[in-house]
Parts: sequence; structure tokens; C-alpha cells
Amino acid sequence: MNINTGNSPLVLLCPAWKKWGAATDVKANTTILHSRGDDVVPFADSEELVSNSGLPMTILIEVGTDHGLADPEPLARMLAACEAVSRS
Repeated sequence: MNINTGNSPLVLLCPAWKKWGAATDVKANTTILHSRGDDVVPFADSEELVSNSGLPMTILIEVGTDHGLADPEPLARMLAACEAVSRS
């Protein structure tokens, strides 16, 4: 989210925007996947990022049980999000 991606949609995983980079918002064609149980990057940071961006909370998808997002459900949601943006 800190590089110019033009009109390309983004799928962000547990974005650590408060720790790295200078961006404080995301563009409209962004999807964020984040676990409420994340012990590395607080889920509230993603809620704040969406709010800063003036976008609907529907771009933030709560998924998984931790920061790794490596369980079958989050992996399936990642694939679905990437497939959705590749069609747009």
C-alpha cells in the first residue's frame, strides 16, 4: 500500500501500516483480510485504516485465528479475494 499501484486492486493481509511506510489510507479497490485474534498487528488498526480511507467496513474481512492466516479458511478467502480482483 506504500507503492504506486495505479488502478490495480490490492488484497492486503493484516496490514502493518502503523509500523511500516507512510500510507495512512487505501484506495477504493482494496480488500483487507485480518484476524481479530492477531497478536502481531491489532485488528483495530485495519478498522482504523478503513475508516481513514472513507471506505465501507465491508472491505475488511475478518478471517482466521491469528496473524499467520495459514489455516484452510483464511487461505480459501485469500484465493477468493485474489480471484475476484483478477476479474475486475
